[in-house]
Amino acid sequence: MTKVQLSLTDQEAAILGSYGSQFGYNLPKTIRFVISKASEDFLREGTIPIHKMSKKTEEKGLEAIREYRSGKTTEVKNAQEFFNQL
Repeated sequence: MTKVQLSLTDQEAAILGSYGSQFGYNLPKTIRFVISKASEDFLREGTIPIHKMSKKTEEKGLEAIREYRSGKTTEVKNAQEFFNQL
C-alpha cells in the first residue's frame, strides 16, 4: 500500500466533499473512490500512459545497445568491488 499526502484548496475540498456527501462518503473516502474509478477506466480500456523520451536520451540508449551487442561492455557481478577498482 502506498500512502499519499495531498494538499487541496478550500474550493477543491468543498467540491469533492459535496460530491462525496451524495454517497455518504467523507472526503478521504471520496478521493479514494474517484481514484479507483479512474484506475478502472485505465484497466478496462487497456490504456497505459506512454511518455516519449528526449531525442538525446534515445540516442544514448541506442548507442548503449550497439556497444552491448558489439561486446564493449563489462559484466558487473559485484558493484562495490567494481567501483573500488575505478
